[in-house]
Amino acid sequence: MLEDVARYTLVVLLVLSFLVLVFVSYYNPETYSFGIKLSGVNALIYLLIGGIAGIVIAYLLFKKKSGSEILAILYFGYFLIETVITNLSLGFGFLISPLLTIGLVISVVLLLIRKMA
Repeated sequence: MLEDVARYTLVVLLVLSFLVLVFVSYYNPETYSFGIKLSGVNALIYLLIGGIAGIVIAYLLFKKKSGSEILAILYFGYFLIETVITNLSLGFGFLISPLLTIGLVISVVLLLIRKMA
């Protein structure tokens, strides 16, 4: 029961992440990657690859494939670290994304649940 709740919550977070990245890439293809500003085609590719990776992981989680929780940890961990480094390099301080933090925590919890079962 708890495993299903965690899994479906991650699927929703990954789909939400996909929608945000597609929205940003459509309306304003501009982003930062580890403090380096990307714009135009480079930003579009970066954002869409991140969004597509999230959808692929969401699909794997939905189908209960083994290892999908590890991919979710890597996905949320990468974007969380990237966001923190970008915020620090741009002078915004230590700001973290609640969406990415919750996704990372739930991914770890799901991995622990699956390993204990």
